[in-house]
Amino acid sequence: MRLTSFLLAAALVLCGCGDNTPSGNPLVNEDPASDPSVHMTQNAPVVVMLGDSLTAGFQLPAAAALPAALQREFEARGVPVRFVNAGVSGDTTGDGLNRYEWSVEGSNADLLVVALGANDFLSDLPPDVPKRNLAAILAKAKEDNIPAVLLGVSIPGEAKSEREAAYAAIYPQLASEFGVPYFPDMLAPVAGKPGLLQQDGVHPTSEGVEAMAGAITGFLAPLVEDLS
Repeated sequence: MRLTSFLLAAALVLCGCGDNTPSGNPLVNEDPASDPSVHMTQNAPVVVMLGDSLTAGFQLPAAAALPAALQREFEARGVPVRFVNAGVSGDTTGDGLNRYEWSVEGSNADLLVVALGANDFLSDLPPDVPKRNLAAILAKAKEDNIPAVLLGVSIPGEAKSEREAAYAAIYPQLASEFGVPYFPDMLAPVAGKPGLLQQDGVHPTSEGVEAMAGAITGFLAPLVEDLS
């Protein structure tokens, strides 16, 4: 599959403005004070996930979004951490950069997870734009002494055009340049699996998000444990 068709499909996820209201969802704890996990997250390291709707949770309640699913994974492991959902549907890398001070610095982040970029492709921006913006985000995190990681969406097959190849190279290049860990494909656990996708075949269901969280947890766990 060429990058163009893949990212145009993925962009439906990233540009969608889903309902993230947790009303009536069984995953919502009606009495947070009675939840022992609340005590676990007090004074725990803060992990801020700066992203688009893959982070925000398209057509899902807040309790089913990726940061919340990761929170449950780490609680099950007994690892103290507090995930902050800083995902905004439709965000480009420029949007993420513009709200860095509010979304990241204002959250007292101990670790920054950056998951942005596909909306830049959909907007037909030249590859140097997202690369420059992502580099600026990573540079700000470095200046603020906040460790950072990159989450990406891998490109099936070989990139065909010069622009596609340039987009494909952004994340590994930045990971090498800034010396940050890189998780290449956050959608791998749900790709091509209708049972884990919503009716459009692109957006992950709550079960799909749980599958994604399970894979990403293995990547993040050593980094989070080093923060404690």
